[in-house]
Amino acid sequence: MMKVGVVIVDYNNHKDTRELLESRKNLNTKGLDVLWLVVDNGSDTPVSDTLKDFSDVVWLQTGKNLGFAGGYNAGMKHVRQWGADYIFIVNNDILFKDENLIFDLIETFNKDPKIGVVSPKIYFAPNFEFYKEKYKNKDKGSVIWYAGGEFNWDNIKSIHRGIDEVDTYQYDLVEEVGFVSGASLMIKREVLDTVGYFNEKLFAYFEDNDFMERVKKVGYKLYYNGKTSVYHKVSRTSGIGSNWSDYLITRNRLWFGMKYAKIRTKLSLIREAVRFLILGRSEQKKGVVDYLKGVWGWYNVKRIDNPKYSLDLSILIINYKTTILTLNLLDSLFNKNSGFDSKKHEVIVLDNSPEDSCKDSVLKKYPNIKLIQNSKNNGFAGGNNQLIDYSLGKNVLLLNSDILVKENGITNLLKANEKYGDDAIYVGKLLNKDGSIQKSVLNLPTITGAIKEYFFGIKNSFSMYYPQTDRISKVECAVMACFMIPKKVIQKIGKLDESNFMYFEDIEYCKSAGKNNIPIYYVPDAEFVHLVGESSKKAGDSLSRERLIKTSKKYHGVIKYYLLTGVLWLGQKIRKII
Repeated sequence: MMKVGVVIVDYNNHKDTRELLESRKNLNTKGLDVLWLVVDNGSDTPVSDTLKDFSDVVWLQTGKNLGFAGGYNAGMKHVRQWGADYIFIVNNDILFKDENLIFDLIETFNKDPKIGVVSPKIYFAPNFEFYKEKYKNKDKGSVIWYAGGEFNWDNIKSIHRGIDEVDTYQYDLVEEVGFVSGASLMIKREVLDTVGYFNEKLFAYFEDNDFMERVKKVGYKLYYNGKTSVYHKVSRTSGIGSNWSDYLITRNRLWFGMKYAKIRTKLSLIREAVRFLILGRSEQKKGVVDYLKGVWGWYNVKRIDNPKYSLDLSILIINYKTTILTLNLLDSLFNKNSGFDSKKHEVIVLDNSPEDSCKDSVLKKYPNIKLIQNSKNNGFAGGNNQLIDYSLGKNVLLLNSDILVKENGITNLLKANEKYGDDAIYVGKLLNKDGSIQKSVLNLPTITGAIKEYFFGIKNSFSMYYPQTDRISKVECAVMACFMIPKKVIQKIGKLDESNFMYFEDIEYCKSAGKNNIPIYYVPDAEFVHLVGESSKKAGDSLSRERLIKTSKKYHGVIKYYLLTGVLWLGQKIRKII
């Protein structure tokens, strides 16, 4: 069945979102698997509270306003991991009107395999026209806002064909265009696989133009289907001529023009920027200054203190040729004494081994969990980032497939989170198979630490250890076999570094946490059995060693890597002699 992910972003505009969702009654989706996803882009009042009567809608919380680019990226990443064949981006001030809208847009893609993005005709919603007084009542709802378009490279602006015209079927065409509006567009999945997402540093404005230029650059076409349409309540979020649109358009237009335009246009932009600095409005001046300083995003973003998430916890598991281990982990997790709560928690398994898949075995036994099937092994970092993108919880708990959850393991991790808050990372106590405590924490590895331990006998300066305490304690670094990260922390320091296919992800992340004053808490009463190395040995010893050396060189730098190797070699020799 064809899968379509519809992504809607809401920022303090729940009334329009409600009207959009109610307008779904006009749509035919029979025979399609449609995921309706509303991204709460850091609204003051949670969207899910205001619109909780839409039980079929998935609510994704960002925690703060990420702008058009970041909000839609979060939504697109989620539905992409869900498996959407097509991603339908819809502004929350859109209204659906045509029954076969989704089918017509999909049919457009079938005309040419190189079509990557398609937009319908977009009308002003009745009584939202720019010039209401010039139209007769019978024309309301037939005034065009977008009927295909091109980009004016001389003036660096998008040109909407037919804007303000009453529709007399003059633009009922299906054709290639040079510009597609971000208000309502459908993207083929392969485009995201190739091009990526919107540029989040732009926040809003020109992020869609930049995306379209990248789409065209790799050979995909932009198309307009004028035989199907939607309504648009224009500029309901930003407001026409508002201070923030003044600022963002000024800054982003400069960036876009200097990146893509011809020399003559770039010179014109420079002259205009000088004029803005002297005679422009205050937000235009600030836009120019921030472009020159390289200041991106939005300078007045308000973070929500306690954003409401759909779930409290997302438990993330990567399977790579470890079906039996993964099933054993799930058995221990779903044990009634683990602390898992199906109403507040979710489990997502990523199957990173297409040639030795766990999909059938896992879903046969646990049909209600979420499962992502990869066509290739994306590694530990890449795989966990996929899982994070798909998660809905306030916290994400990374569990190796060779973990077993002990009684109250989940409960006690979450209790620690309640006590110490969302600005920290939490790790459980790892046990060996025989019940002995496993060394699972360490100080960040340095040459100084190696010298202290191997030459001066100062324990735990370099090698792994376990805190000998029954109380929650701060540690500098911990392995990622059982690693709980609140979304608030991810917003501050990002996801895992995907340049590390495997190994050193935990050290890199803990180092980033330290730089951002984010503590890491070792929770001794949250116990988990760790069958050390059972998941990683599937990669093969020689390949694992090669990856370990490569990531170690990346982390330390080549010179420090060889110095550290020398110190460790010499220190071990001295120990043997002593």
